[in-house]
Amino acid sequence: MVKVSVVTNATTPVERLGPSTVRRGGTLRSAKHLLLAVWISVGLAPLLLQARSFVRFVTPHKISRSLLPPIAEGQETADLRERCPVEGLLIAGVWWNVLPTHYFPSQNDRLCHFIVPQYNIHGIYVVGNERTKPSASTPASCAGESFPFQHYFYHGSIGYYAFYEEAVGTYCVHDKTAYVFVGGLGTFDINGATLTNDRGSTEYRSSYWYGLAGSIWVGYRALMLRRSYVACKRYGKSCDSMREALRMKDAMVYVQESMRLAAHGANNYQRAAILYLLVEGVMSDLFLLIAQEGVIGRLQYISLGYNLSGVLSMLFEMIETMLWMGERTRCLVKRLLFNYETVLIGELVCAGAMQQYLTSLNRSDFRRSAPIAHAVSHYVWSLVGHGSIVLGCVLVLVSSRALGAIGFTRWTFGSFAVLAAPCCVDETLGVRTKEVMLGGYVWENRKLYYKASTLKAFGILKAVEEDGREYFALHKLHWIAIPRHDLFLLGSVWGQRVRPCSERHFSGTVSMFSHALGGSFPIASSRGRITVFANNRVASETLSSRVAGPSALIVVVSPVQ
Repeated sequence: MVKVSVVTNATTPVERLGPSTVRRGGTLRSAKHLLLAVWISVGLAPLLLQARSFVRFVTPHKISRSLLPPIAEGQETADLRERCPVEGLLIAGVWWNVLPTHYFPSQNDRLCHFIVPQYNIHGIYVVGNERTKPSASTPASCAGESFPFQHYFYHGSIGYYAFYEEAVGTYCVHDKTAYVFVGGLGTFDINGATLTNDRGSTEYRSSYWYGLAGSIWVGYRALMLRRSYVACKRYGKSCDSMREALRMKDAMVYVQESMRLAAHGANNYQRAAILYLLVEGVMSDLFLLIAQEGVIGRLQYISLGYNLSGVLSMLFEMIETMLWMGERTRCLVKRLLFNYETVLIGELVCAGAMQQYLTSLNRSDFRRSAPIAHAVSHYVWSLVGHGSIVLGCVLVLVSSRALGAIGFTRWTFGSFAVLAAPCCVDETLGVRTKEVMLGGYVWENRKLYYKASTLKAFGILKAVEEDGREYFALHKLHWIAIPRHDLFLLGSVWGQRVRPCSERHFSGTVSMFSHALGGSFPIASSRGRITVFANNRVASETLSSRVAGPSALIVVVSPVQ
């Protein structure tokens, strides 16, 4: 083995051991190690954070006694605005409107029941009678005008359970806003009319519904991550044995594809079940927006955008499977909205603008929508309120991704035609990939090709049968099982073209493609025939120098005599 040392600076030598292994500063980095490092950062770490949030929510909680009204006392509404003056809560940098409905006079004149009508939130707050030092988030204008404040509320979800939050802080008389920090979290099996009339309890409370759904979701994510780990480990070993190098962005793409939620070959009923779990995850994120501060809060905004992206991706997979779109339309939508180059743009924009968006939404006419909530039910009206948040996020995700894809395509290729151009590789892969790599294409003579490195990033292998015919192969991802022999043939390779074939198992020799694949097969009319000539040169010398391989393909369409 030949070792070549390249000195990049005075202290850090880089020692290259063949094309797929790099030793930097004494640390060995192979394709396998790179994939596992990426897997830990984009797979394992988010799962641990999700499990941490799940444990916090599923742990039983108890409401503070100071917030519980007397059991025997009734409700009063006389002088409601004077006795319950709070008009808003500032939690995690977002202003939330509150509306008092009644109060309990015997224990404390300022023990008030309140609602947030557009989100199905019901709770009780208490304001102290003596001035106190303002909380850390209170503005300077409230100095000398702050009173102790404490509240709890339940935030109804889509299922039959509600999220619980308890917080403490100070109430400012100047702007009628309470500035609080969240202390307790939990869930409880309550919603609808029962939630509206709930007066709390001195007992511990928890949610079996959330515990069951959350356990299924976290457990499934763990199984999916295990499947991804095995896939990355095996693919990394294959790359190392073939002495094939992997770039960081290629490793990122492969790991993301291996963590897809739906298995290859899933039906839409199975996708619908995953979609429900994703929606429950979105509801958890929406609640956590008012429970997380600082950097964790910003990460929560990104998590909301990420889960919404998962919902959009799953919906698009379902539409792809239904064959409602032509191939050009399908490719156009996928390249605009589901590409790795702009995947994080929408999430980052959401994280930056979400606080201002939520505050403006809460200060809108929604704050005066209590009569509508009473008329149609708080549960139904909360679907509109939460839908407004989701719709705003989706519009940001879609518009930012689309604009980013258009700009990237124009800058890289100098043509917008790439977005809708047919490609036989995309047609062969179909719904098996989550997203595409716009930067992984080659655009030549108005034909679209996948670079060899892009094929490697998606785990696409070249399979050669005993008769010498080449095939387009991919490791199939199952739901739970991880069989050792999971390589399947998806298409036959003719020079640089790929034609879909019936999916079948393959156990022979495989290697990486050393040339680009793509273009499209001409579609002959009913009065024509297609003649295929293999092992001929491509007409374009420029294309040959960039993407040609050992053999090429010329397709001639001639009329039937």
